[in-house]
Amino acid sequence: MKTTVKVDISVHKAEDLITTSENVLKKHFELGEKSPLNGLDMETFAKNLNDAKARRAEAKKLHDQAELLNQQAGLNLGTDPAQNSKTTGTVYSTISSVRSILLGLYKGQEKKLSEWGFDVVISDVPQSSKTKP
Repeated sequence: MKTTVKVDISVHKAEDLITTSENVLKKHFELGEKSPLNGLDMETFAKNLNDAKARRAEAKKLHDQAELLNQQAGLNLGTDPAQNSKTTGTVYSTISSVRSILLGLYKGQEKKLSEWGFDVVISDVPQSSKTKP
């Protein structure tokens, strides 16, 4: 019977790669002069590992800050799930009022709202004619 051995290195999951690398480094230091890895540049390995961990921690911090800023922006815009066009003081509420005012002002000339930056779509809808049975 043939035996196969597979030892995976998780390159697609950074946390798993970091954990494995930390374990290798710990074992290397425990063995000291007896480590079979003394022929490798383990100082650079350790430095790269520490740099990667620090950068990932900073990235997480910045990601969390970005999430918070996006939530705050959503509240200003009025796009938070708890808000709608009637939530006063938001961009969405005000822009809805602007649209209503301009639609009233330009009744029959709705295309003019495009001059204000709105995307105006005008299409002809065929009227349904009632047929006699």
